[in-house]
Amino acid sequence: MLITGALCLEVKSRVSAGGTRISAGGRRAGVGYGRKIEMRSGIQGIARPDFLAVLVESDPLAVADWEDVNVRTIITFADFWPLLLGRKCSEELPRLPMPIISLTEALNNLTVDNLKSLMRWLPEASRIGKKSGLVEEILRNLAGDRLQALWEGLDKTQRLAVAEATYAEDGCFNATRFRAKYGRLPNFSVRDERRRHEHHGPPTALCLFLYYQNGWRYVPADLNERLMAFVPAPEPVRLDTVDSLPGIYGESPLSVRLCERDALADLPLLLRLVDQGKLKVSEKTALPGTATLQLLCGQLSGSDYYAEPVPGPTDQEIGPIKAFSWPMLLQAAGLVQRNGSKLVLSKAGLTALTTPTADVLVKIWRKWLKATSLDEFSRIDVIKGQKAKGGAMAAVAPRRAAIAEMLQRCPAGKWISIDAFSRFMVATGHTFDVARDPWSLYICEPDYGSLGHSGYHDWDILQLRYMLCFLFEYVAPLGIIDIAYTEPAGARPNFHDMWGTDELQFLSRYDGLAYFRVTSLGAYCLGASGHYTPAPVQSSVRLSVMPGMQVKVIAGRLSAEESLVLDMWATEEADRLWRLDLQKAIVAVERGHDIAELREFLQARDDQPVPDTVESFIKRAGKQGKALKVAGTTLLIDCNDAQMAAMLATRKETAHLCLRAGDKHVVVRLEDEDKFRTHIRALGYGMTA
Repeated sequence: MLITGALCLEVKSRVSAGGTRISAGGRRAGVGYGRKIEMRSGIQGIARPDFLAVLVESDPLAVADWEDVNVRTIITFADFWPLLLGRKCSEELPRLPMPIISLTEALNNLTVDNLKSLMRWLPEASRIGKKSGLVEEILRNLAGDRLQALWEGLDKTQRLAVAEATYAEDGCFNATRFRAKYGRLPNFSVRDERRRHEHHGPPTALCLFLYYQNGWRYVPADLNERLMAFVPAPEPVRLDTVDSLPGIYGESPLSVRLCERDALADLPLLLRLVDQGKLKVSEKTALPGTATLQLLCGQLSGSDYYAEPVPGPTDQEIGPIKAFSWPMLLQAAGLVQRNGSKLVLSKAGLTALTTPTADVLVKIWRKWLKATSLDEFSRIDVIKGQKAKGGAMAAVAPRRAAIAEMLQRCPAGKWISIDAFSRFMVATGHTFDVARDPWSLYICEPDYGSLGHSGYHDWDILQLRYMLCFLFEYVAPLGIIDIAYTEPAGARPNFHDMWGTDELQFLSRYDGLAYFRVTSLGAYCLGASGHYTPAPVQSSVRLSVMPGMQVKVIAGRLSAEESLVLDMWATEEADRLWRLDLQKAIVAVERGHDIAELREFLQARDDQPVPDTVESFIKRAGKQGKALKVAGTTLLIDCNDAQMAAMLATRKETAHLCLRAGDKHVVVRLEDEDKFRTHIRALGYGMTA
């Protein structure tokens, strides 16, 4: 049997894959789950969990009679087996190059019945004769000005479809992008209320312009040239913005968070908290612990996005968002490192304390785009199976890169709805994959709740939810976008038709994100702007620095960051009263902090010059904090007697490797231990632990 192609059919459910009966060439055959299909008509294939792969020796025209399956595409036989054997079944099939064929060839590929159905839109065409005569009759009625007249008779949506395909590089009509751009699809079949499926009706006049082949509708090459003479080019895809935010989103009020301002205040605070050893993460997963999350919820600017109420027995817990992401961002950027379960500042983190905050935020953003420490989608914890064997999830870096690229195209300072941004990505073809194999993902139960079922792994279920998490939990805390959001419960109910979601109030804790706008800081981080000048932060607190080393708050209240700065150099004696502490100051200098920070902090908040006694304190702490320096790690070696110690400290072979330390001891640098052992063995001595 000469096999010319393969028809891939997506099965709507696992149940269908186990019992679907398909027809072709007038014959029917049962399709067993995972079993080979063989029919007398010459069709054979393999049934898989999420699609039927059917090899055919001729163009299958009985597709409309096949129930419970969706045609995905027709591919050549040479491309079929690598696809079937080497790729996950649920991946989108590759789009093959369209053959450049003429209108005549396109018409000749149709059956006589198809041709006669099209001729209903050509009143002057005769339907009598053989196939070749019908083709000639259609060509005659599409000649000259008749083509333009026929195009003008199409409805607006159909004319847009012709324009999109005519000016597409490959001449193909992309239904997914078209729906995202215009919010609707053109009619290719005449609607009939008596028919169960809309696509089963007779063709509309649009089918005289767009012809079906290899799973796509396209404009024949010679017809394309003629259409360009009178069909206007379609408008480019535009990203819709809003001038002002609505007060209500759905049935809930909108909350607005100015994240640029928060990020500039939060980052220094976080670095101070790490420096004081107050942030801890799991040694195994590197995720922040409960105590750290509670601390950050109380310390970060404006707290977290949602005030956490006591959940009822049937309520879903929203949980921390910003408080969760910051420890992950700091670790990914290399500003902190783990010492057991405690986070400590790295050298880069110490440098960040005196680096402009905006520049540090840029570094964190760029590092996160390439980080592999966390897949943001794992935070959508109602979707299970993400760590299934074989790797259910796609790589995270391409997802982040796709979203970041589109954020660059967003005008700074303009509010954009999440739905408009999502449609913009799809309409421009800047899409991404979340899962390699949706069949591995599930809600509640792996079989009935599997996301491999038709409609369970659509863009709005997987990609949009990932985008919500990425923007809400990682982009917003960095100050790249301001956000407007509402409660997640009921905000996006498009998942309630899925099995196992009856008791869910939301699919993800991020469902409430409704709008965002790129900030000036965001434009700088995204590379859309070459410079950034933060607004000067004016402290509302006034201090009185006294000669007796006391620092008194005389107006305003210390912010969380200001309290941490004072706590590093001073001891709190009473409410609003601190005393500079030499020992604490020396510890801070030992950690790498510059004592000049203290002078600048006090001068900025006191109208009077720093007292001489305090200036002397600052100089003394700076000098004494660096009085000693660790030059290396040594071994303390105990000798049998003082004569042995003296001999080792004076012999030519060992004198340059050790120093005398008391009567019976010598010290040796750790890196010189092997050399020292070699020389004492040559002298006839040994050294035990």
